[in-house]
Amino acid sequence: MDELNRRLYAYDNLEVLNDPLALPHDSVDLIYLDPPFNSNSTYNLPFKQLGRDVAAVAAFQDTWTWGEAEAAHMEQLELEFQTKVLADVVRAAHGIHWRANSSSSIAAYLVNMAVRLLPMRRVLKPTGSIYLHCDPTASHYLKLLLDGVFGPQQFQNEFVWWYGGGGASRKRWGRKHDIILYYSNSQTWTFNVDEVRDPHGWQEGQRRADGSERDSRGKLPDDVFRHHSLMPWARERLGYPTQKPLALLERIIKASSNPGDLVLDPFCGCGTTAHAAENLGRRWIGIDISRFSAGLIRERLLSNIPTLGEDDIETLGVPRYTNEARELAANDKFEFEKWVCGEIGAHGMYHNPGDRGADAGVDGVLNFYPLYMGRKPKAEQAIIQVKGGNVTPDSVRALYATVKRFGATAGVLVCFADQMRTVENNRNRDIFSDDADDYPVIQGYSIEDLLERKPLNLPVHRLRDDARLIQ
Repeated sequence: MDELNRRLYAYDNLEVLNDPLALPHDSVDLIYLDPPFNSNSTYNLPFKQLGRDVAAVAAFQDTWTWGEAEAAHMEQLELEFQTKVLADVVRAAHGIHWRANSSSSIAAYLVNMAVRLLPMRRVLKPTGSIYLHCDPTASHYLKLLLDGVFGPQQFQNEFVWWYGGGGASRKRWGRKHDIILYYSNSQTWTFNVDEVRDPHGWQEGQRRADGSERDSRGKLPDDVFRHHSLMPWARERLGYPTQKPLALLERIIKASSNPGDLVLDPFCGCGTTAHAAENLGRRWIGIDISRFSAGLIRERLLSNIPTLGEDDIETLGVPRYTNEARELAANDKFEFEKWVCGEIGAHGMYHNPGDRGADAGVDGVLNFYPLYMGRKPKAEQAIIQVKGGNVTPDSVRALYATVKRFGATAGVLVCFADQMRTVENNRNRDIFSDDADDYPVIQGYSIEDLLERKPLNLPVHRLRDDARLIQ
């Protein structure tokens, strides 16, 4: 496998972008980034709620505050003549917003973006392109940052994604679009116009005013992409709070890269960029600070692309060995839970570290698909509980009560191997069955098994695991 391919980093992207061993100079053909928008909102992780008494965990808080790191970033920008202009943009935006709401959040947001855009130019090939996805509340400031990093002459498009749907307002024009700022890294760049032509809106046989016929390949694309955001019933929908449609990323990747090129997403979230790049035969690297995202993306790709194997995706920044997993569990219980749930593909996270005991015994929820002859497979749910230590008989019995309370089919207690005997000796002996086998309602799954990527004892964990489900 190419060392710059199918790689996920569970790190702060600034650390990876500044590491020439991880991302060499001039190595990337296309960068797409969908960073937080400075929306002052909290985005939650649960994909399907089990009950009202379960607290949702925050995926991330899109609220920025000025601290020591931001002050250090500002000092860094002030050091060089070429980057002082970026500091000027931050100060100007701060001055405007301070008069309005006495907030430094816009300055904190922009200085964090500035110090990340600079190394993005370092890793981008001279013929490469960058697409920055934002909304109209910040696009004008981010455009100034991009002008300062890449040069105003490299601006190519203010690409508009119009998504329609609900949410209209009676007080102003409905806010129904995002902005994607498109810059090249030089005066030579890739743009495959024939790959992204749009269908003609003409009637059959209609001609131009000069009598010529329309181009059978379609009309040349403009800078507006009309495509709905993900509907609740969309098959590709994972429930990740800022998930973008696969069609949007495929359009960008087809236009501004070629098969075999390297695509980088430094805020990769739930992995739509990686998914689109894999579909289109591009190499890809994704970076996200969340360990949950790393596991979610692996599960997404392995579930949707049957040709991929477990060893085809390299993940860095997550535990690889039992001692590393124990260290994470001891130092950060919540990150340990997120890592486990992401790795096994749990479609939800239900514990907020700020709400003690608010998870109601549910750390995650996993969909699986029993097989019954003559019936279309339908998702059932297993409740996931993660223990980094201190597995007691009472905690095993409590999991069974939680499964019954929420109407789930099964419960899985994930713990280290030296605690598995406690699970086995105290679990309820109920079973459930499908046409293939019988399964324990309550079962243990060890961290050691997770690290070795052994399957859970549940029927058809992934759709790709049985041909009958993907025909």
